[in-house]
Amino acid sequence: MTEISQAEVKSEALSQAKIVEKGLPVYEIAFHIAPSIPEDGVAAVVEKVRATLGGAEIISERFPQKMTLAYTVERAETGKHEKFNEAYFGVVKFAVDRSAIPAIGVAIRSMRDILRFLLIETVREDISVAPRRTVFSSNRLEGETLHKPLVEAEKGGEVSDVDLNKSIEALVA
Repeated sequence: MTEISQAEVKSEALSQAKIVEKGLPVYEIAFHIAPSIPEDGVAAVVEKVRATLGGAEIISERFPQKMTLAYTVERAETGKHEKFNEAYFGVVKFAVDRSAIPAIGVAIRSMRDILRFLLIETVREDISVAPRRTVFSSNRLEGETLHKPLVEAEKGGEVSDVDLNKSIEALVA
């Protein structure tokens, strides 16, 4: 096992403090991992993604979970088209210097296990924590319960063929 010296721990703490002091821009990378990767191999792909970030400060991350995609993703790889209807979706939020972003994009794009990814600049705060509820207020309805208006059911009856044909022609014309 490798032991870490006190000097290394202090230098790591100082570098992290410098990152916060510099006010580095915060980015978020969201990615889909191919479903052909076994579940126990997803962690290795996430580690590859984190390794491409280099010395970036990891602010938060969401480990990939398997989900059904909204549409089929096609990829032409090794001379054949692959179609995917589900993938593992994960997110990593990090702070890094702007000059490192193009290299990160190229490195992620070259990974065969990543189907799609999105790299955006965002804010440091975690805005996805608390779901918002819509609250309506009104002075005139204070203390009253709103009820759905009652609608009387239409009474069925027989319709002659002549009336039915007239109605159809009125709708078509």
